[in-house]
Amino acid sequence: MVRMLSGFSAATALLATSSFISPSLACIRSTSNNGTAKYPYPEMGSDAPADPETTGYFINHFSLNVMNLTASVDFYSQVFGLRKIFTLHVSEHYSITYMGHSHGGKNGTGYQTVDELNREKNNSEGLLELVSLDIPGNELPASTKKANTFGHIGMTVPDIEATQRRLEAYSGVEIIKGFNEDMKLPSDIATSSSLSPEAVALLDPAELAFIMAVLSPALKGLIFVEDPDGNMIEIQPAEGSALV
Repeated sequence: MVRMLSGFSAATALLATSSFISPSLACIRSTSNNGTAKYPYPEMGSDAPADPETTGYFINHFSLNVMNLTASVDFYSQVFGLRKIFTLHVSEHYSITYMGHSHGGKNGTGYQTVDELNREKNNSEGLLELVSLDIPGNELPASTKKANTFGHIGMTVPDIEATQRRLEAYSGVEIIKGFNEDMKLPSDIATSSSLSPEAVALLDPAELAFIMAVLSPALKGLIFVEDPDGNMIEIQPAEGSALV
């Protein structure tokens, strides 16, 4: 990869200053094969309002199928501070757990009882649902091992470097990429981002090198860890690290 990047850098030029491109991307430029597009470039969303009938819609929770419910609950509670709201034991082998941060203040700074968390469950954002089918041989391949439609969970923290130190001191947490480290290829991060070895083999080496030249600086200030099932968790600071 280093060889491809160095060879490809001669074909890149400085990108003109843009209010839309983050500084980490502003020094990289490439032209498409037909010469019609300059990469990377942002395609911003529209200012047009959403359908009024969708007023009040929001993403309430994200669901993960897990192989060991206890291990997953311990991980998300002890490492990231999510609290268990409840576990519904549907049957002997099938259970559903809901977890979330307190919402009694900005970024969960206010304490809530479990009853309050449960009462506000359907009016909350950023909840995590863990679904467990506890039977022998229930192996679930994570997107870090085999690329699929799931990429990663994004977590925001107030102090990224303090978080790095906390994770380093916490036994049982494997840091896949630390703060201020470069993304590697191949890697679990790449596979969970649609850049599995099988996929990148189909890309032109110059385009692959360019993709890495764009992603590496954009991801440098982030931390990546995996949960007990191998699901990728991206940790980003509350400020900075803008992609566009």
